[in-house]
Amino acid sequence: MNNRRNRGKKLVTIFLTLAMTALALSGCKKSGDSEDESKKKEFAYVPEYLQVDFGISSENMNVSSAVACGDVLYLVVSSWGEDSGSQFSLYKYNVAEKKTEKFPLEIGENDYINQMAATPEGNLAVMLNRTSYDTDENGEISNYSSRIELKVLSGENGSEVSTQDITEALGGEDSYVQYFKIDGKGNYYFYDGNQVLHVMTPELKMICDISTDNWINEMVVSKEGDVYATSYGESGLELKKVDLTTKALGEKLEGVSSGYGNWSYYTSASKSILVSGEQVGIYDISSKTEEELFSWLDIDVNSNYISQAGELSDGRIWAIYNDYEASESKVEILLVNKVKASEVTAKEEITYGTMGLDWDLKKLIIDFNKSNEKYRIVVKEYGADDYETGRTQFNADITTGNCPDLIDLAYGSYTMYANKGILEDLYLYMEKNGLKKEDYLENIFKAYEVEGKLYAMISKFYVTTTMAKQSVVGDIQGWTLSEMLDFVEQNNPENIFDYGSRSSIFYYCIYNNIDEFIDWENGKCSFDGEDFIRTLEFAAKFPSDEEINWNDREGTYSQLKADKILLLQSSISSVQNYQMYKGMFDGKVAFVGYPNSERRGNLIQSAGGCVGISSKSKHKDGAWEFIQMMMGKDYQENMSGDWGFPIMISALEKKFEEDMTPEYYEDENGEQVENMKTSWGYDDFNIDIYAATQEEVDAVWALIKSADKMSGSVDEQLNNIITEETEPFFKGQKSAADTAAVIQNRIQIYVNENR
Repeated sequence: MNNRRNRGKKLVTIFLTLAMTALALSGCKKSGDSEDESKKKEFAYVPEYLQVDFGISSENMNVSSAVACGDVLYLVVSSWGEDSGSQFSLYKYNVAEKKTEKFPLEIGENDYINQMAATPEGNLAVMLNRTSYDTDENGEISNYSSRIELKVLSGENGSEVSTQDITEALGGEDSYVQYFKIDGKGNYYFYDGNQVLHVMTPELKMICDISTDNWINEMVVSKEGDVYATSYGESGLELKKVDLTTKALGEKLEGVSSGYGNWSYYTSASKSILVSGEQVGIYDISSKTEEELFSWLDIDVNSNYISQAGELSDGRIWAIYNDYEASESKVEILLVNKVKASEVTAKEEITYGTMGLDWDLKKLIIDFNKSNEKYRIVVKEYGADDYETGRTQFNADITTGNCPDLIDLAYGSYTMYANKGILEDLYLYMEKNGLKKEDYLENIFKAYEVEGKLYAMISKFYVTTTMAKQSVVGDIQGWTLSEMLDFVEQNNPENIFDYGSRSSIFYYCIYNNIDEFIDWENGKCSFDGEDFIRTLEFAAKFPSDEEINWNDREGTYSQLKADKILLLQSSISSVQNYQMYKGMFDGKVAFVGYPNSERRGNLIQSAGGCVGISSKSKHKDGAWEFIQMMMGKDYQENMSGDWGFPIMISALEKKFEEDMTPEYYEDENGEQVENMKTSWGYDDFNIDIYAATQEEVDAVWALIKSADKMSGSVDEQLNNIITEETEPFFKGQKSAADTAAVIQNRIQIYVNENR
């Protein structure tokens, strides 16, 4: 499913605006650290945000590209205006002097700066795409022309040194340059849209063309003056030298952060290459070693907003910081300074343990650390390097004295953790601090209750469910597993789901309702019962994922229209999301949900972390302050994106009001016409979304209120047991009853060991 924004208001999407903020970094000292241990932390890194005045409205401005040459930054600034349309300008920013200068580069109405790079002489090479065309009275385009100019500008004042049309050298008017770099000898490197890297001399004579098997993700120039390219290989993202001797990409560099993380590489001043992901380090090519400098999160900087970076001659790290999700979006130049650790104030450290850090909670942790004078949250991401090893360590830590103060329970079996007696009852903290249940969706609390106690808090959620045509299922509001199997067998459809594999059947019948088969409180299992055995026999009728040719699969909407599938497993995360499904089902959709004994199969799923407090924590009050911030009105009303509903009623009502508020544009006759808010798509179905009706909002309200059970979270070990033991059955080597008996025995042992 994809959500494609198209508000029809601007020709160019402007995400970011310029503003000035101040950030005071507080250092960390774990409770119990000795003075000798704290003295080992000789240095700390402190971020500094710089305001740059471009003389442009910050609401319509964006820094789209940046290049460093010494301690000077060259910035491409795009802007948009109702009358002027999209415009591009080139600026020089002196970091030491904090001085801004606009370069006199003539850029036409339909022109834009594609790429730029610094030359070895300290000048600036700019690739300028120039487009021209005529339009007739009907708006039809003719005489279209697109050219690429390479301009070399003086680094001092922006005056023109040289200009050359390189369109033909790059393949003609249809050519496109994705990346552009200049090496230490002044050679030009142009990577085009056909997976070809063109290398030319400083005089723009062709040296070679290098075809690449995999797409180049980005290129970087090392301190030594060589060009390196990243592409995905067997081990994920790999960094390789562009070798002009062999006219090919070399072997991947060893010892540099790479793999499947979100890594970017920039020119460094002190060593070969600056490496930035969540961690920032500098890599030395000669020794094949990388020195870690700091973590963006540890200095209260959100790495999601870092678009470009580099290192100045004095060792400071610079970056373009684009907080496009803030209530007042901002673009700033960020400098990271290395200072003595004694110059920053220590706080008590709260550990947040998670397998993977949620996007919104990451932002909240940064906000908490900036605003809280006593506590500071430090994240321990167990699954960052090796997920399986991390999972084992996570399970071990939360039951020992090494337990994090705050635990993200979105992974694994929530019910299992809740029954271990390792978590605080958050209802007691709510009562103590005056938080009223009635201000929130109490069915959400109920979904996460265990024996009347609330062991974790979520900030937002979506409803995971199963949909069907009302004309097919009638007034069914939910069903048991037996009722669902009876219904499917009676209708005998071509398939049950749009992705009708054996694994989808198991997910629907078993995994999403695992607590139907495991009673963690009493330590009992029922995998040898009739329902599980019948599910095994039913799933065996369907092919495995490997046996299905997904490329030949008919579109979901087409299958629904032709009654080739009965059910659609998905989720409702917003009113707009509901409007899309309503369109797919021609306005008559029934939410039958997942099968369970209570016939209440619309399930709550966290959309932004599931946070509990360890009963072993020495900082319970500080941990609660974070959860209370997560439940606060400011956070609830300003969470990013359209994915998920807030748990606070007033915030949800505000969101619904926004969904119902129409947007207008003025047509050629001066009439106000309602404009679509966005468009949504699911597989072979697309729909334009307009302001929601009261009836549609009421339908979403009803769906939310019907859900008071948590979506099943299956521990990895349980999944492995079921997968291993069902394989012989699906191969015809064992009966369903024997398979169920083995699974019952193995899971019973696991439950006994983990209560």
